[in-house]
Amino acid sequence: MNKIKKLSIFILSLSLLSNFVFAEGFVRENNFMNKTGTEKRDELKRWQAQMNLPVTGNLNDKTKKALYTENYEAYDMVVNPPTKGKWIVINKSRRTLTMYKGENSIGKYPVTLGTSETPTPSAKGKIQNKRKNPAWGGMNGKYTPIAADDPNNPLGERWMGLSITGANGYGIHGNIKPHQIGGYYSNGCIRMFNYDIENHVFPNIPVGAPVWLGTDAELESWGVYQYSREKKVDKKEQIQNQKPVEKSPNEIIENTPSEDLLEF
Repeated sequence: MNKIKKLSIFILSLSLLSNFVFAEGFVRENNFMNKTGTEKRDELKRWQAQMNLPVTGNLNDKTKKALYTENYEAYDMVVNPPTKGKWIVINKSRRTLTMYKGENSIGKYPVTLGTSETPTPSAKGKIQNKRKNPAWGGMNGKYTPIAADDPNNPLGERWMGLSITGANGYGIHGNIKPHQIGGYYSNGCIRMFNYDIENHVFPNIPVGAPVWLGTDAELESWGVYQYSREKKVDKKEQIQNQKPVEKSPNEIIENTPSEDLLEF
């Protein structure tokens, strides 16, 4: 009985210790851990996009590292942006859309891209036109056209057509399959959560704005760097930051605990 009692006390102690460690651990600010179901999945995808992580909607190892590592960073750098105004980068490796103003990132969102059979092109294009409540033409007879405001319209309620040399029919638009955001499911267009394109991208990006579409490697060759990584800490700087701050004799006296507190 004594062994069982000791074992129970040991297990309880471990439980209390693990709870204490979790409570004391770092958790990066987010808007998905307090959600459930599809809302949690969608907010996780948005958070992954903001952190320059590949969008999956799953709490995978990379996402956990970004979530629980304090010195983790999402880092954007643009060398020679195409405009000082607002423009867009579509990262085909991470399934994200980033809005820039000049060299500064002003918003990141998860997207759906084309399948391997109908891939989203890699190119430097621009916004050719913008439409609210667009009708869908059915891709030149491949599918049955669908009228505007139809709940089955795959474009949602916003369309931003792209001008790409040697290609046509591509655009950034809403969707009717939000569970596919973060994957490769489209016929080459860039699909967004309806809320994101209606409230953020469509109102902010003008006709004529540059749009660059490419993989990590392609974007880097054009001077766009989108990182997500654990920041390296300079050991010398870390040691200097840990040095105790010198205090005057008066400060030491004022901050010395009373005898009662010392006894406790």
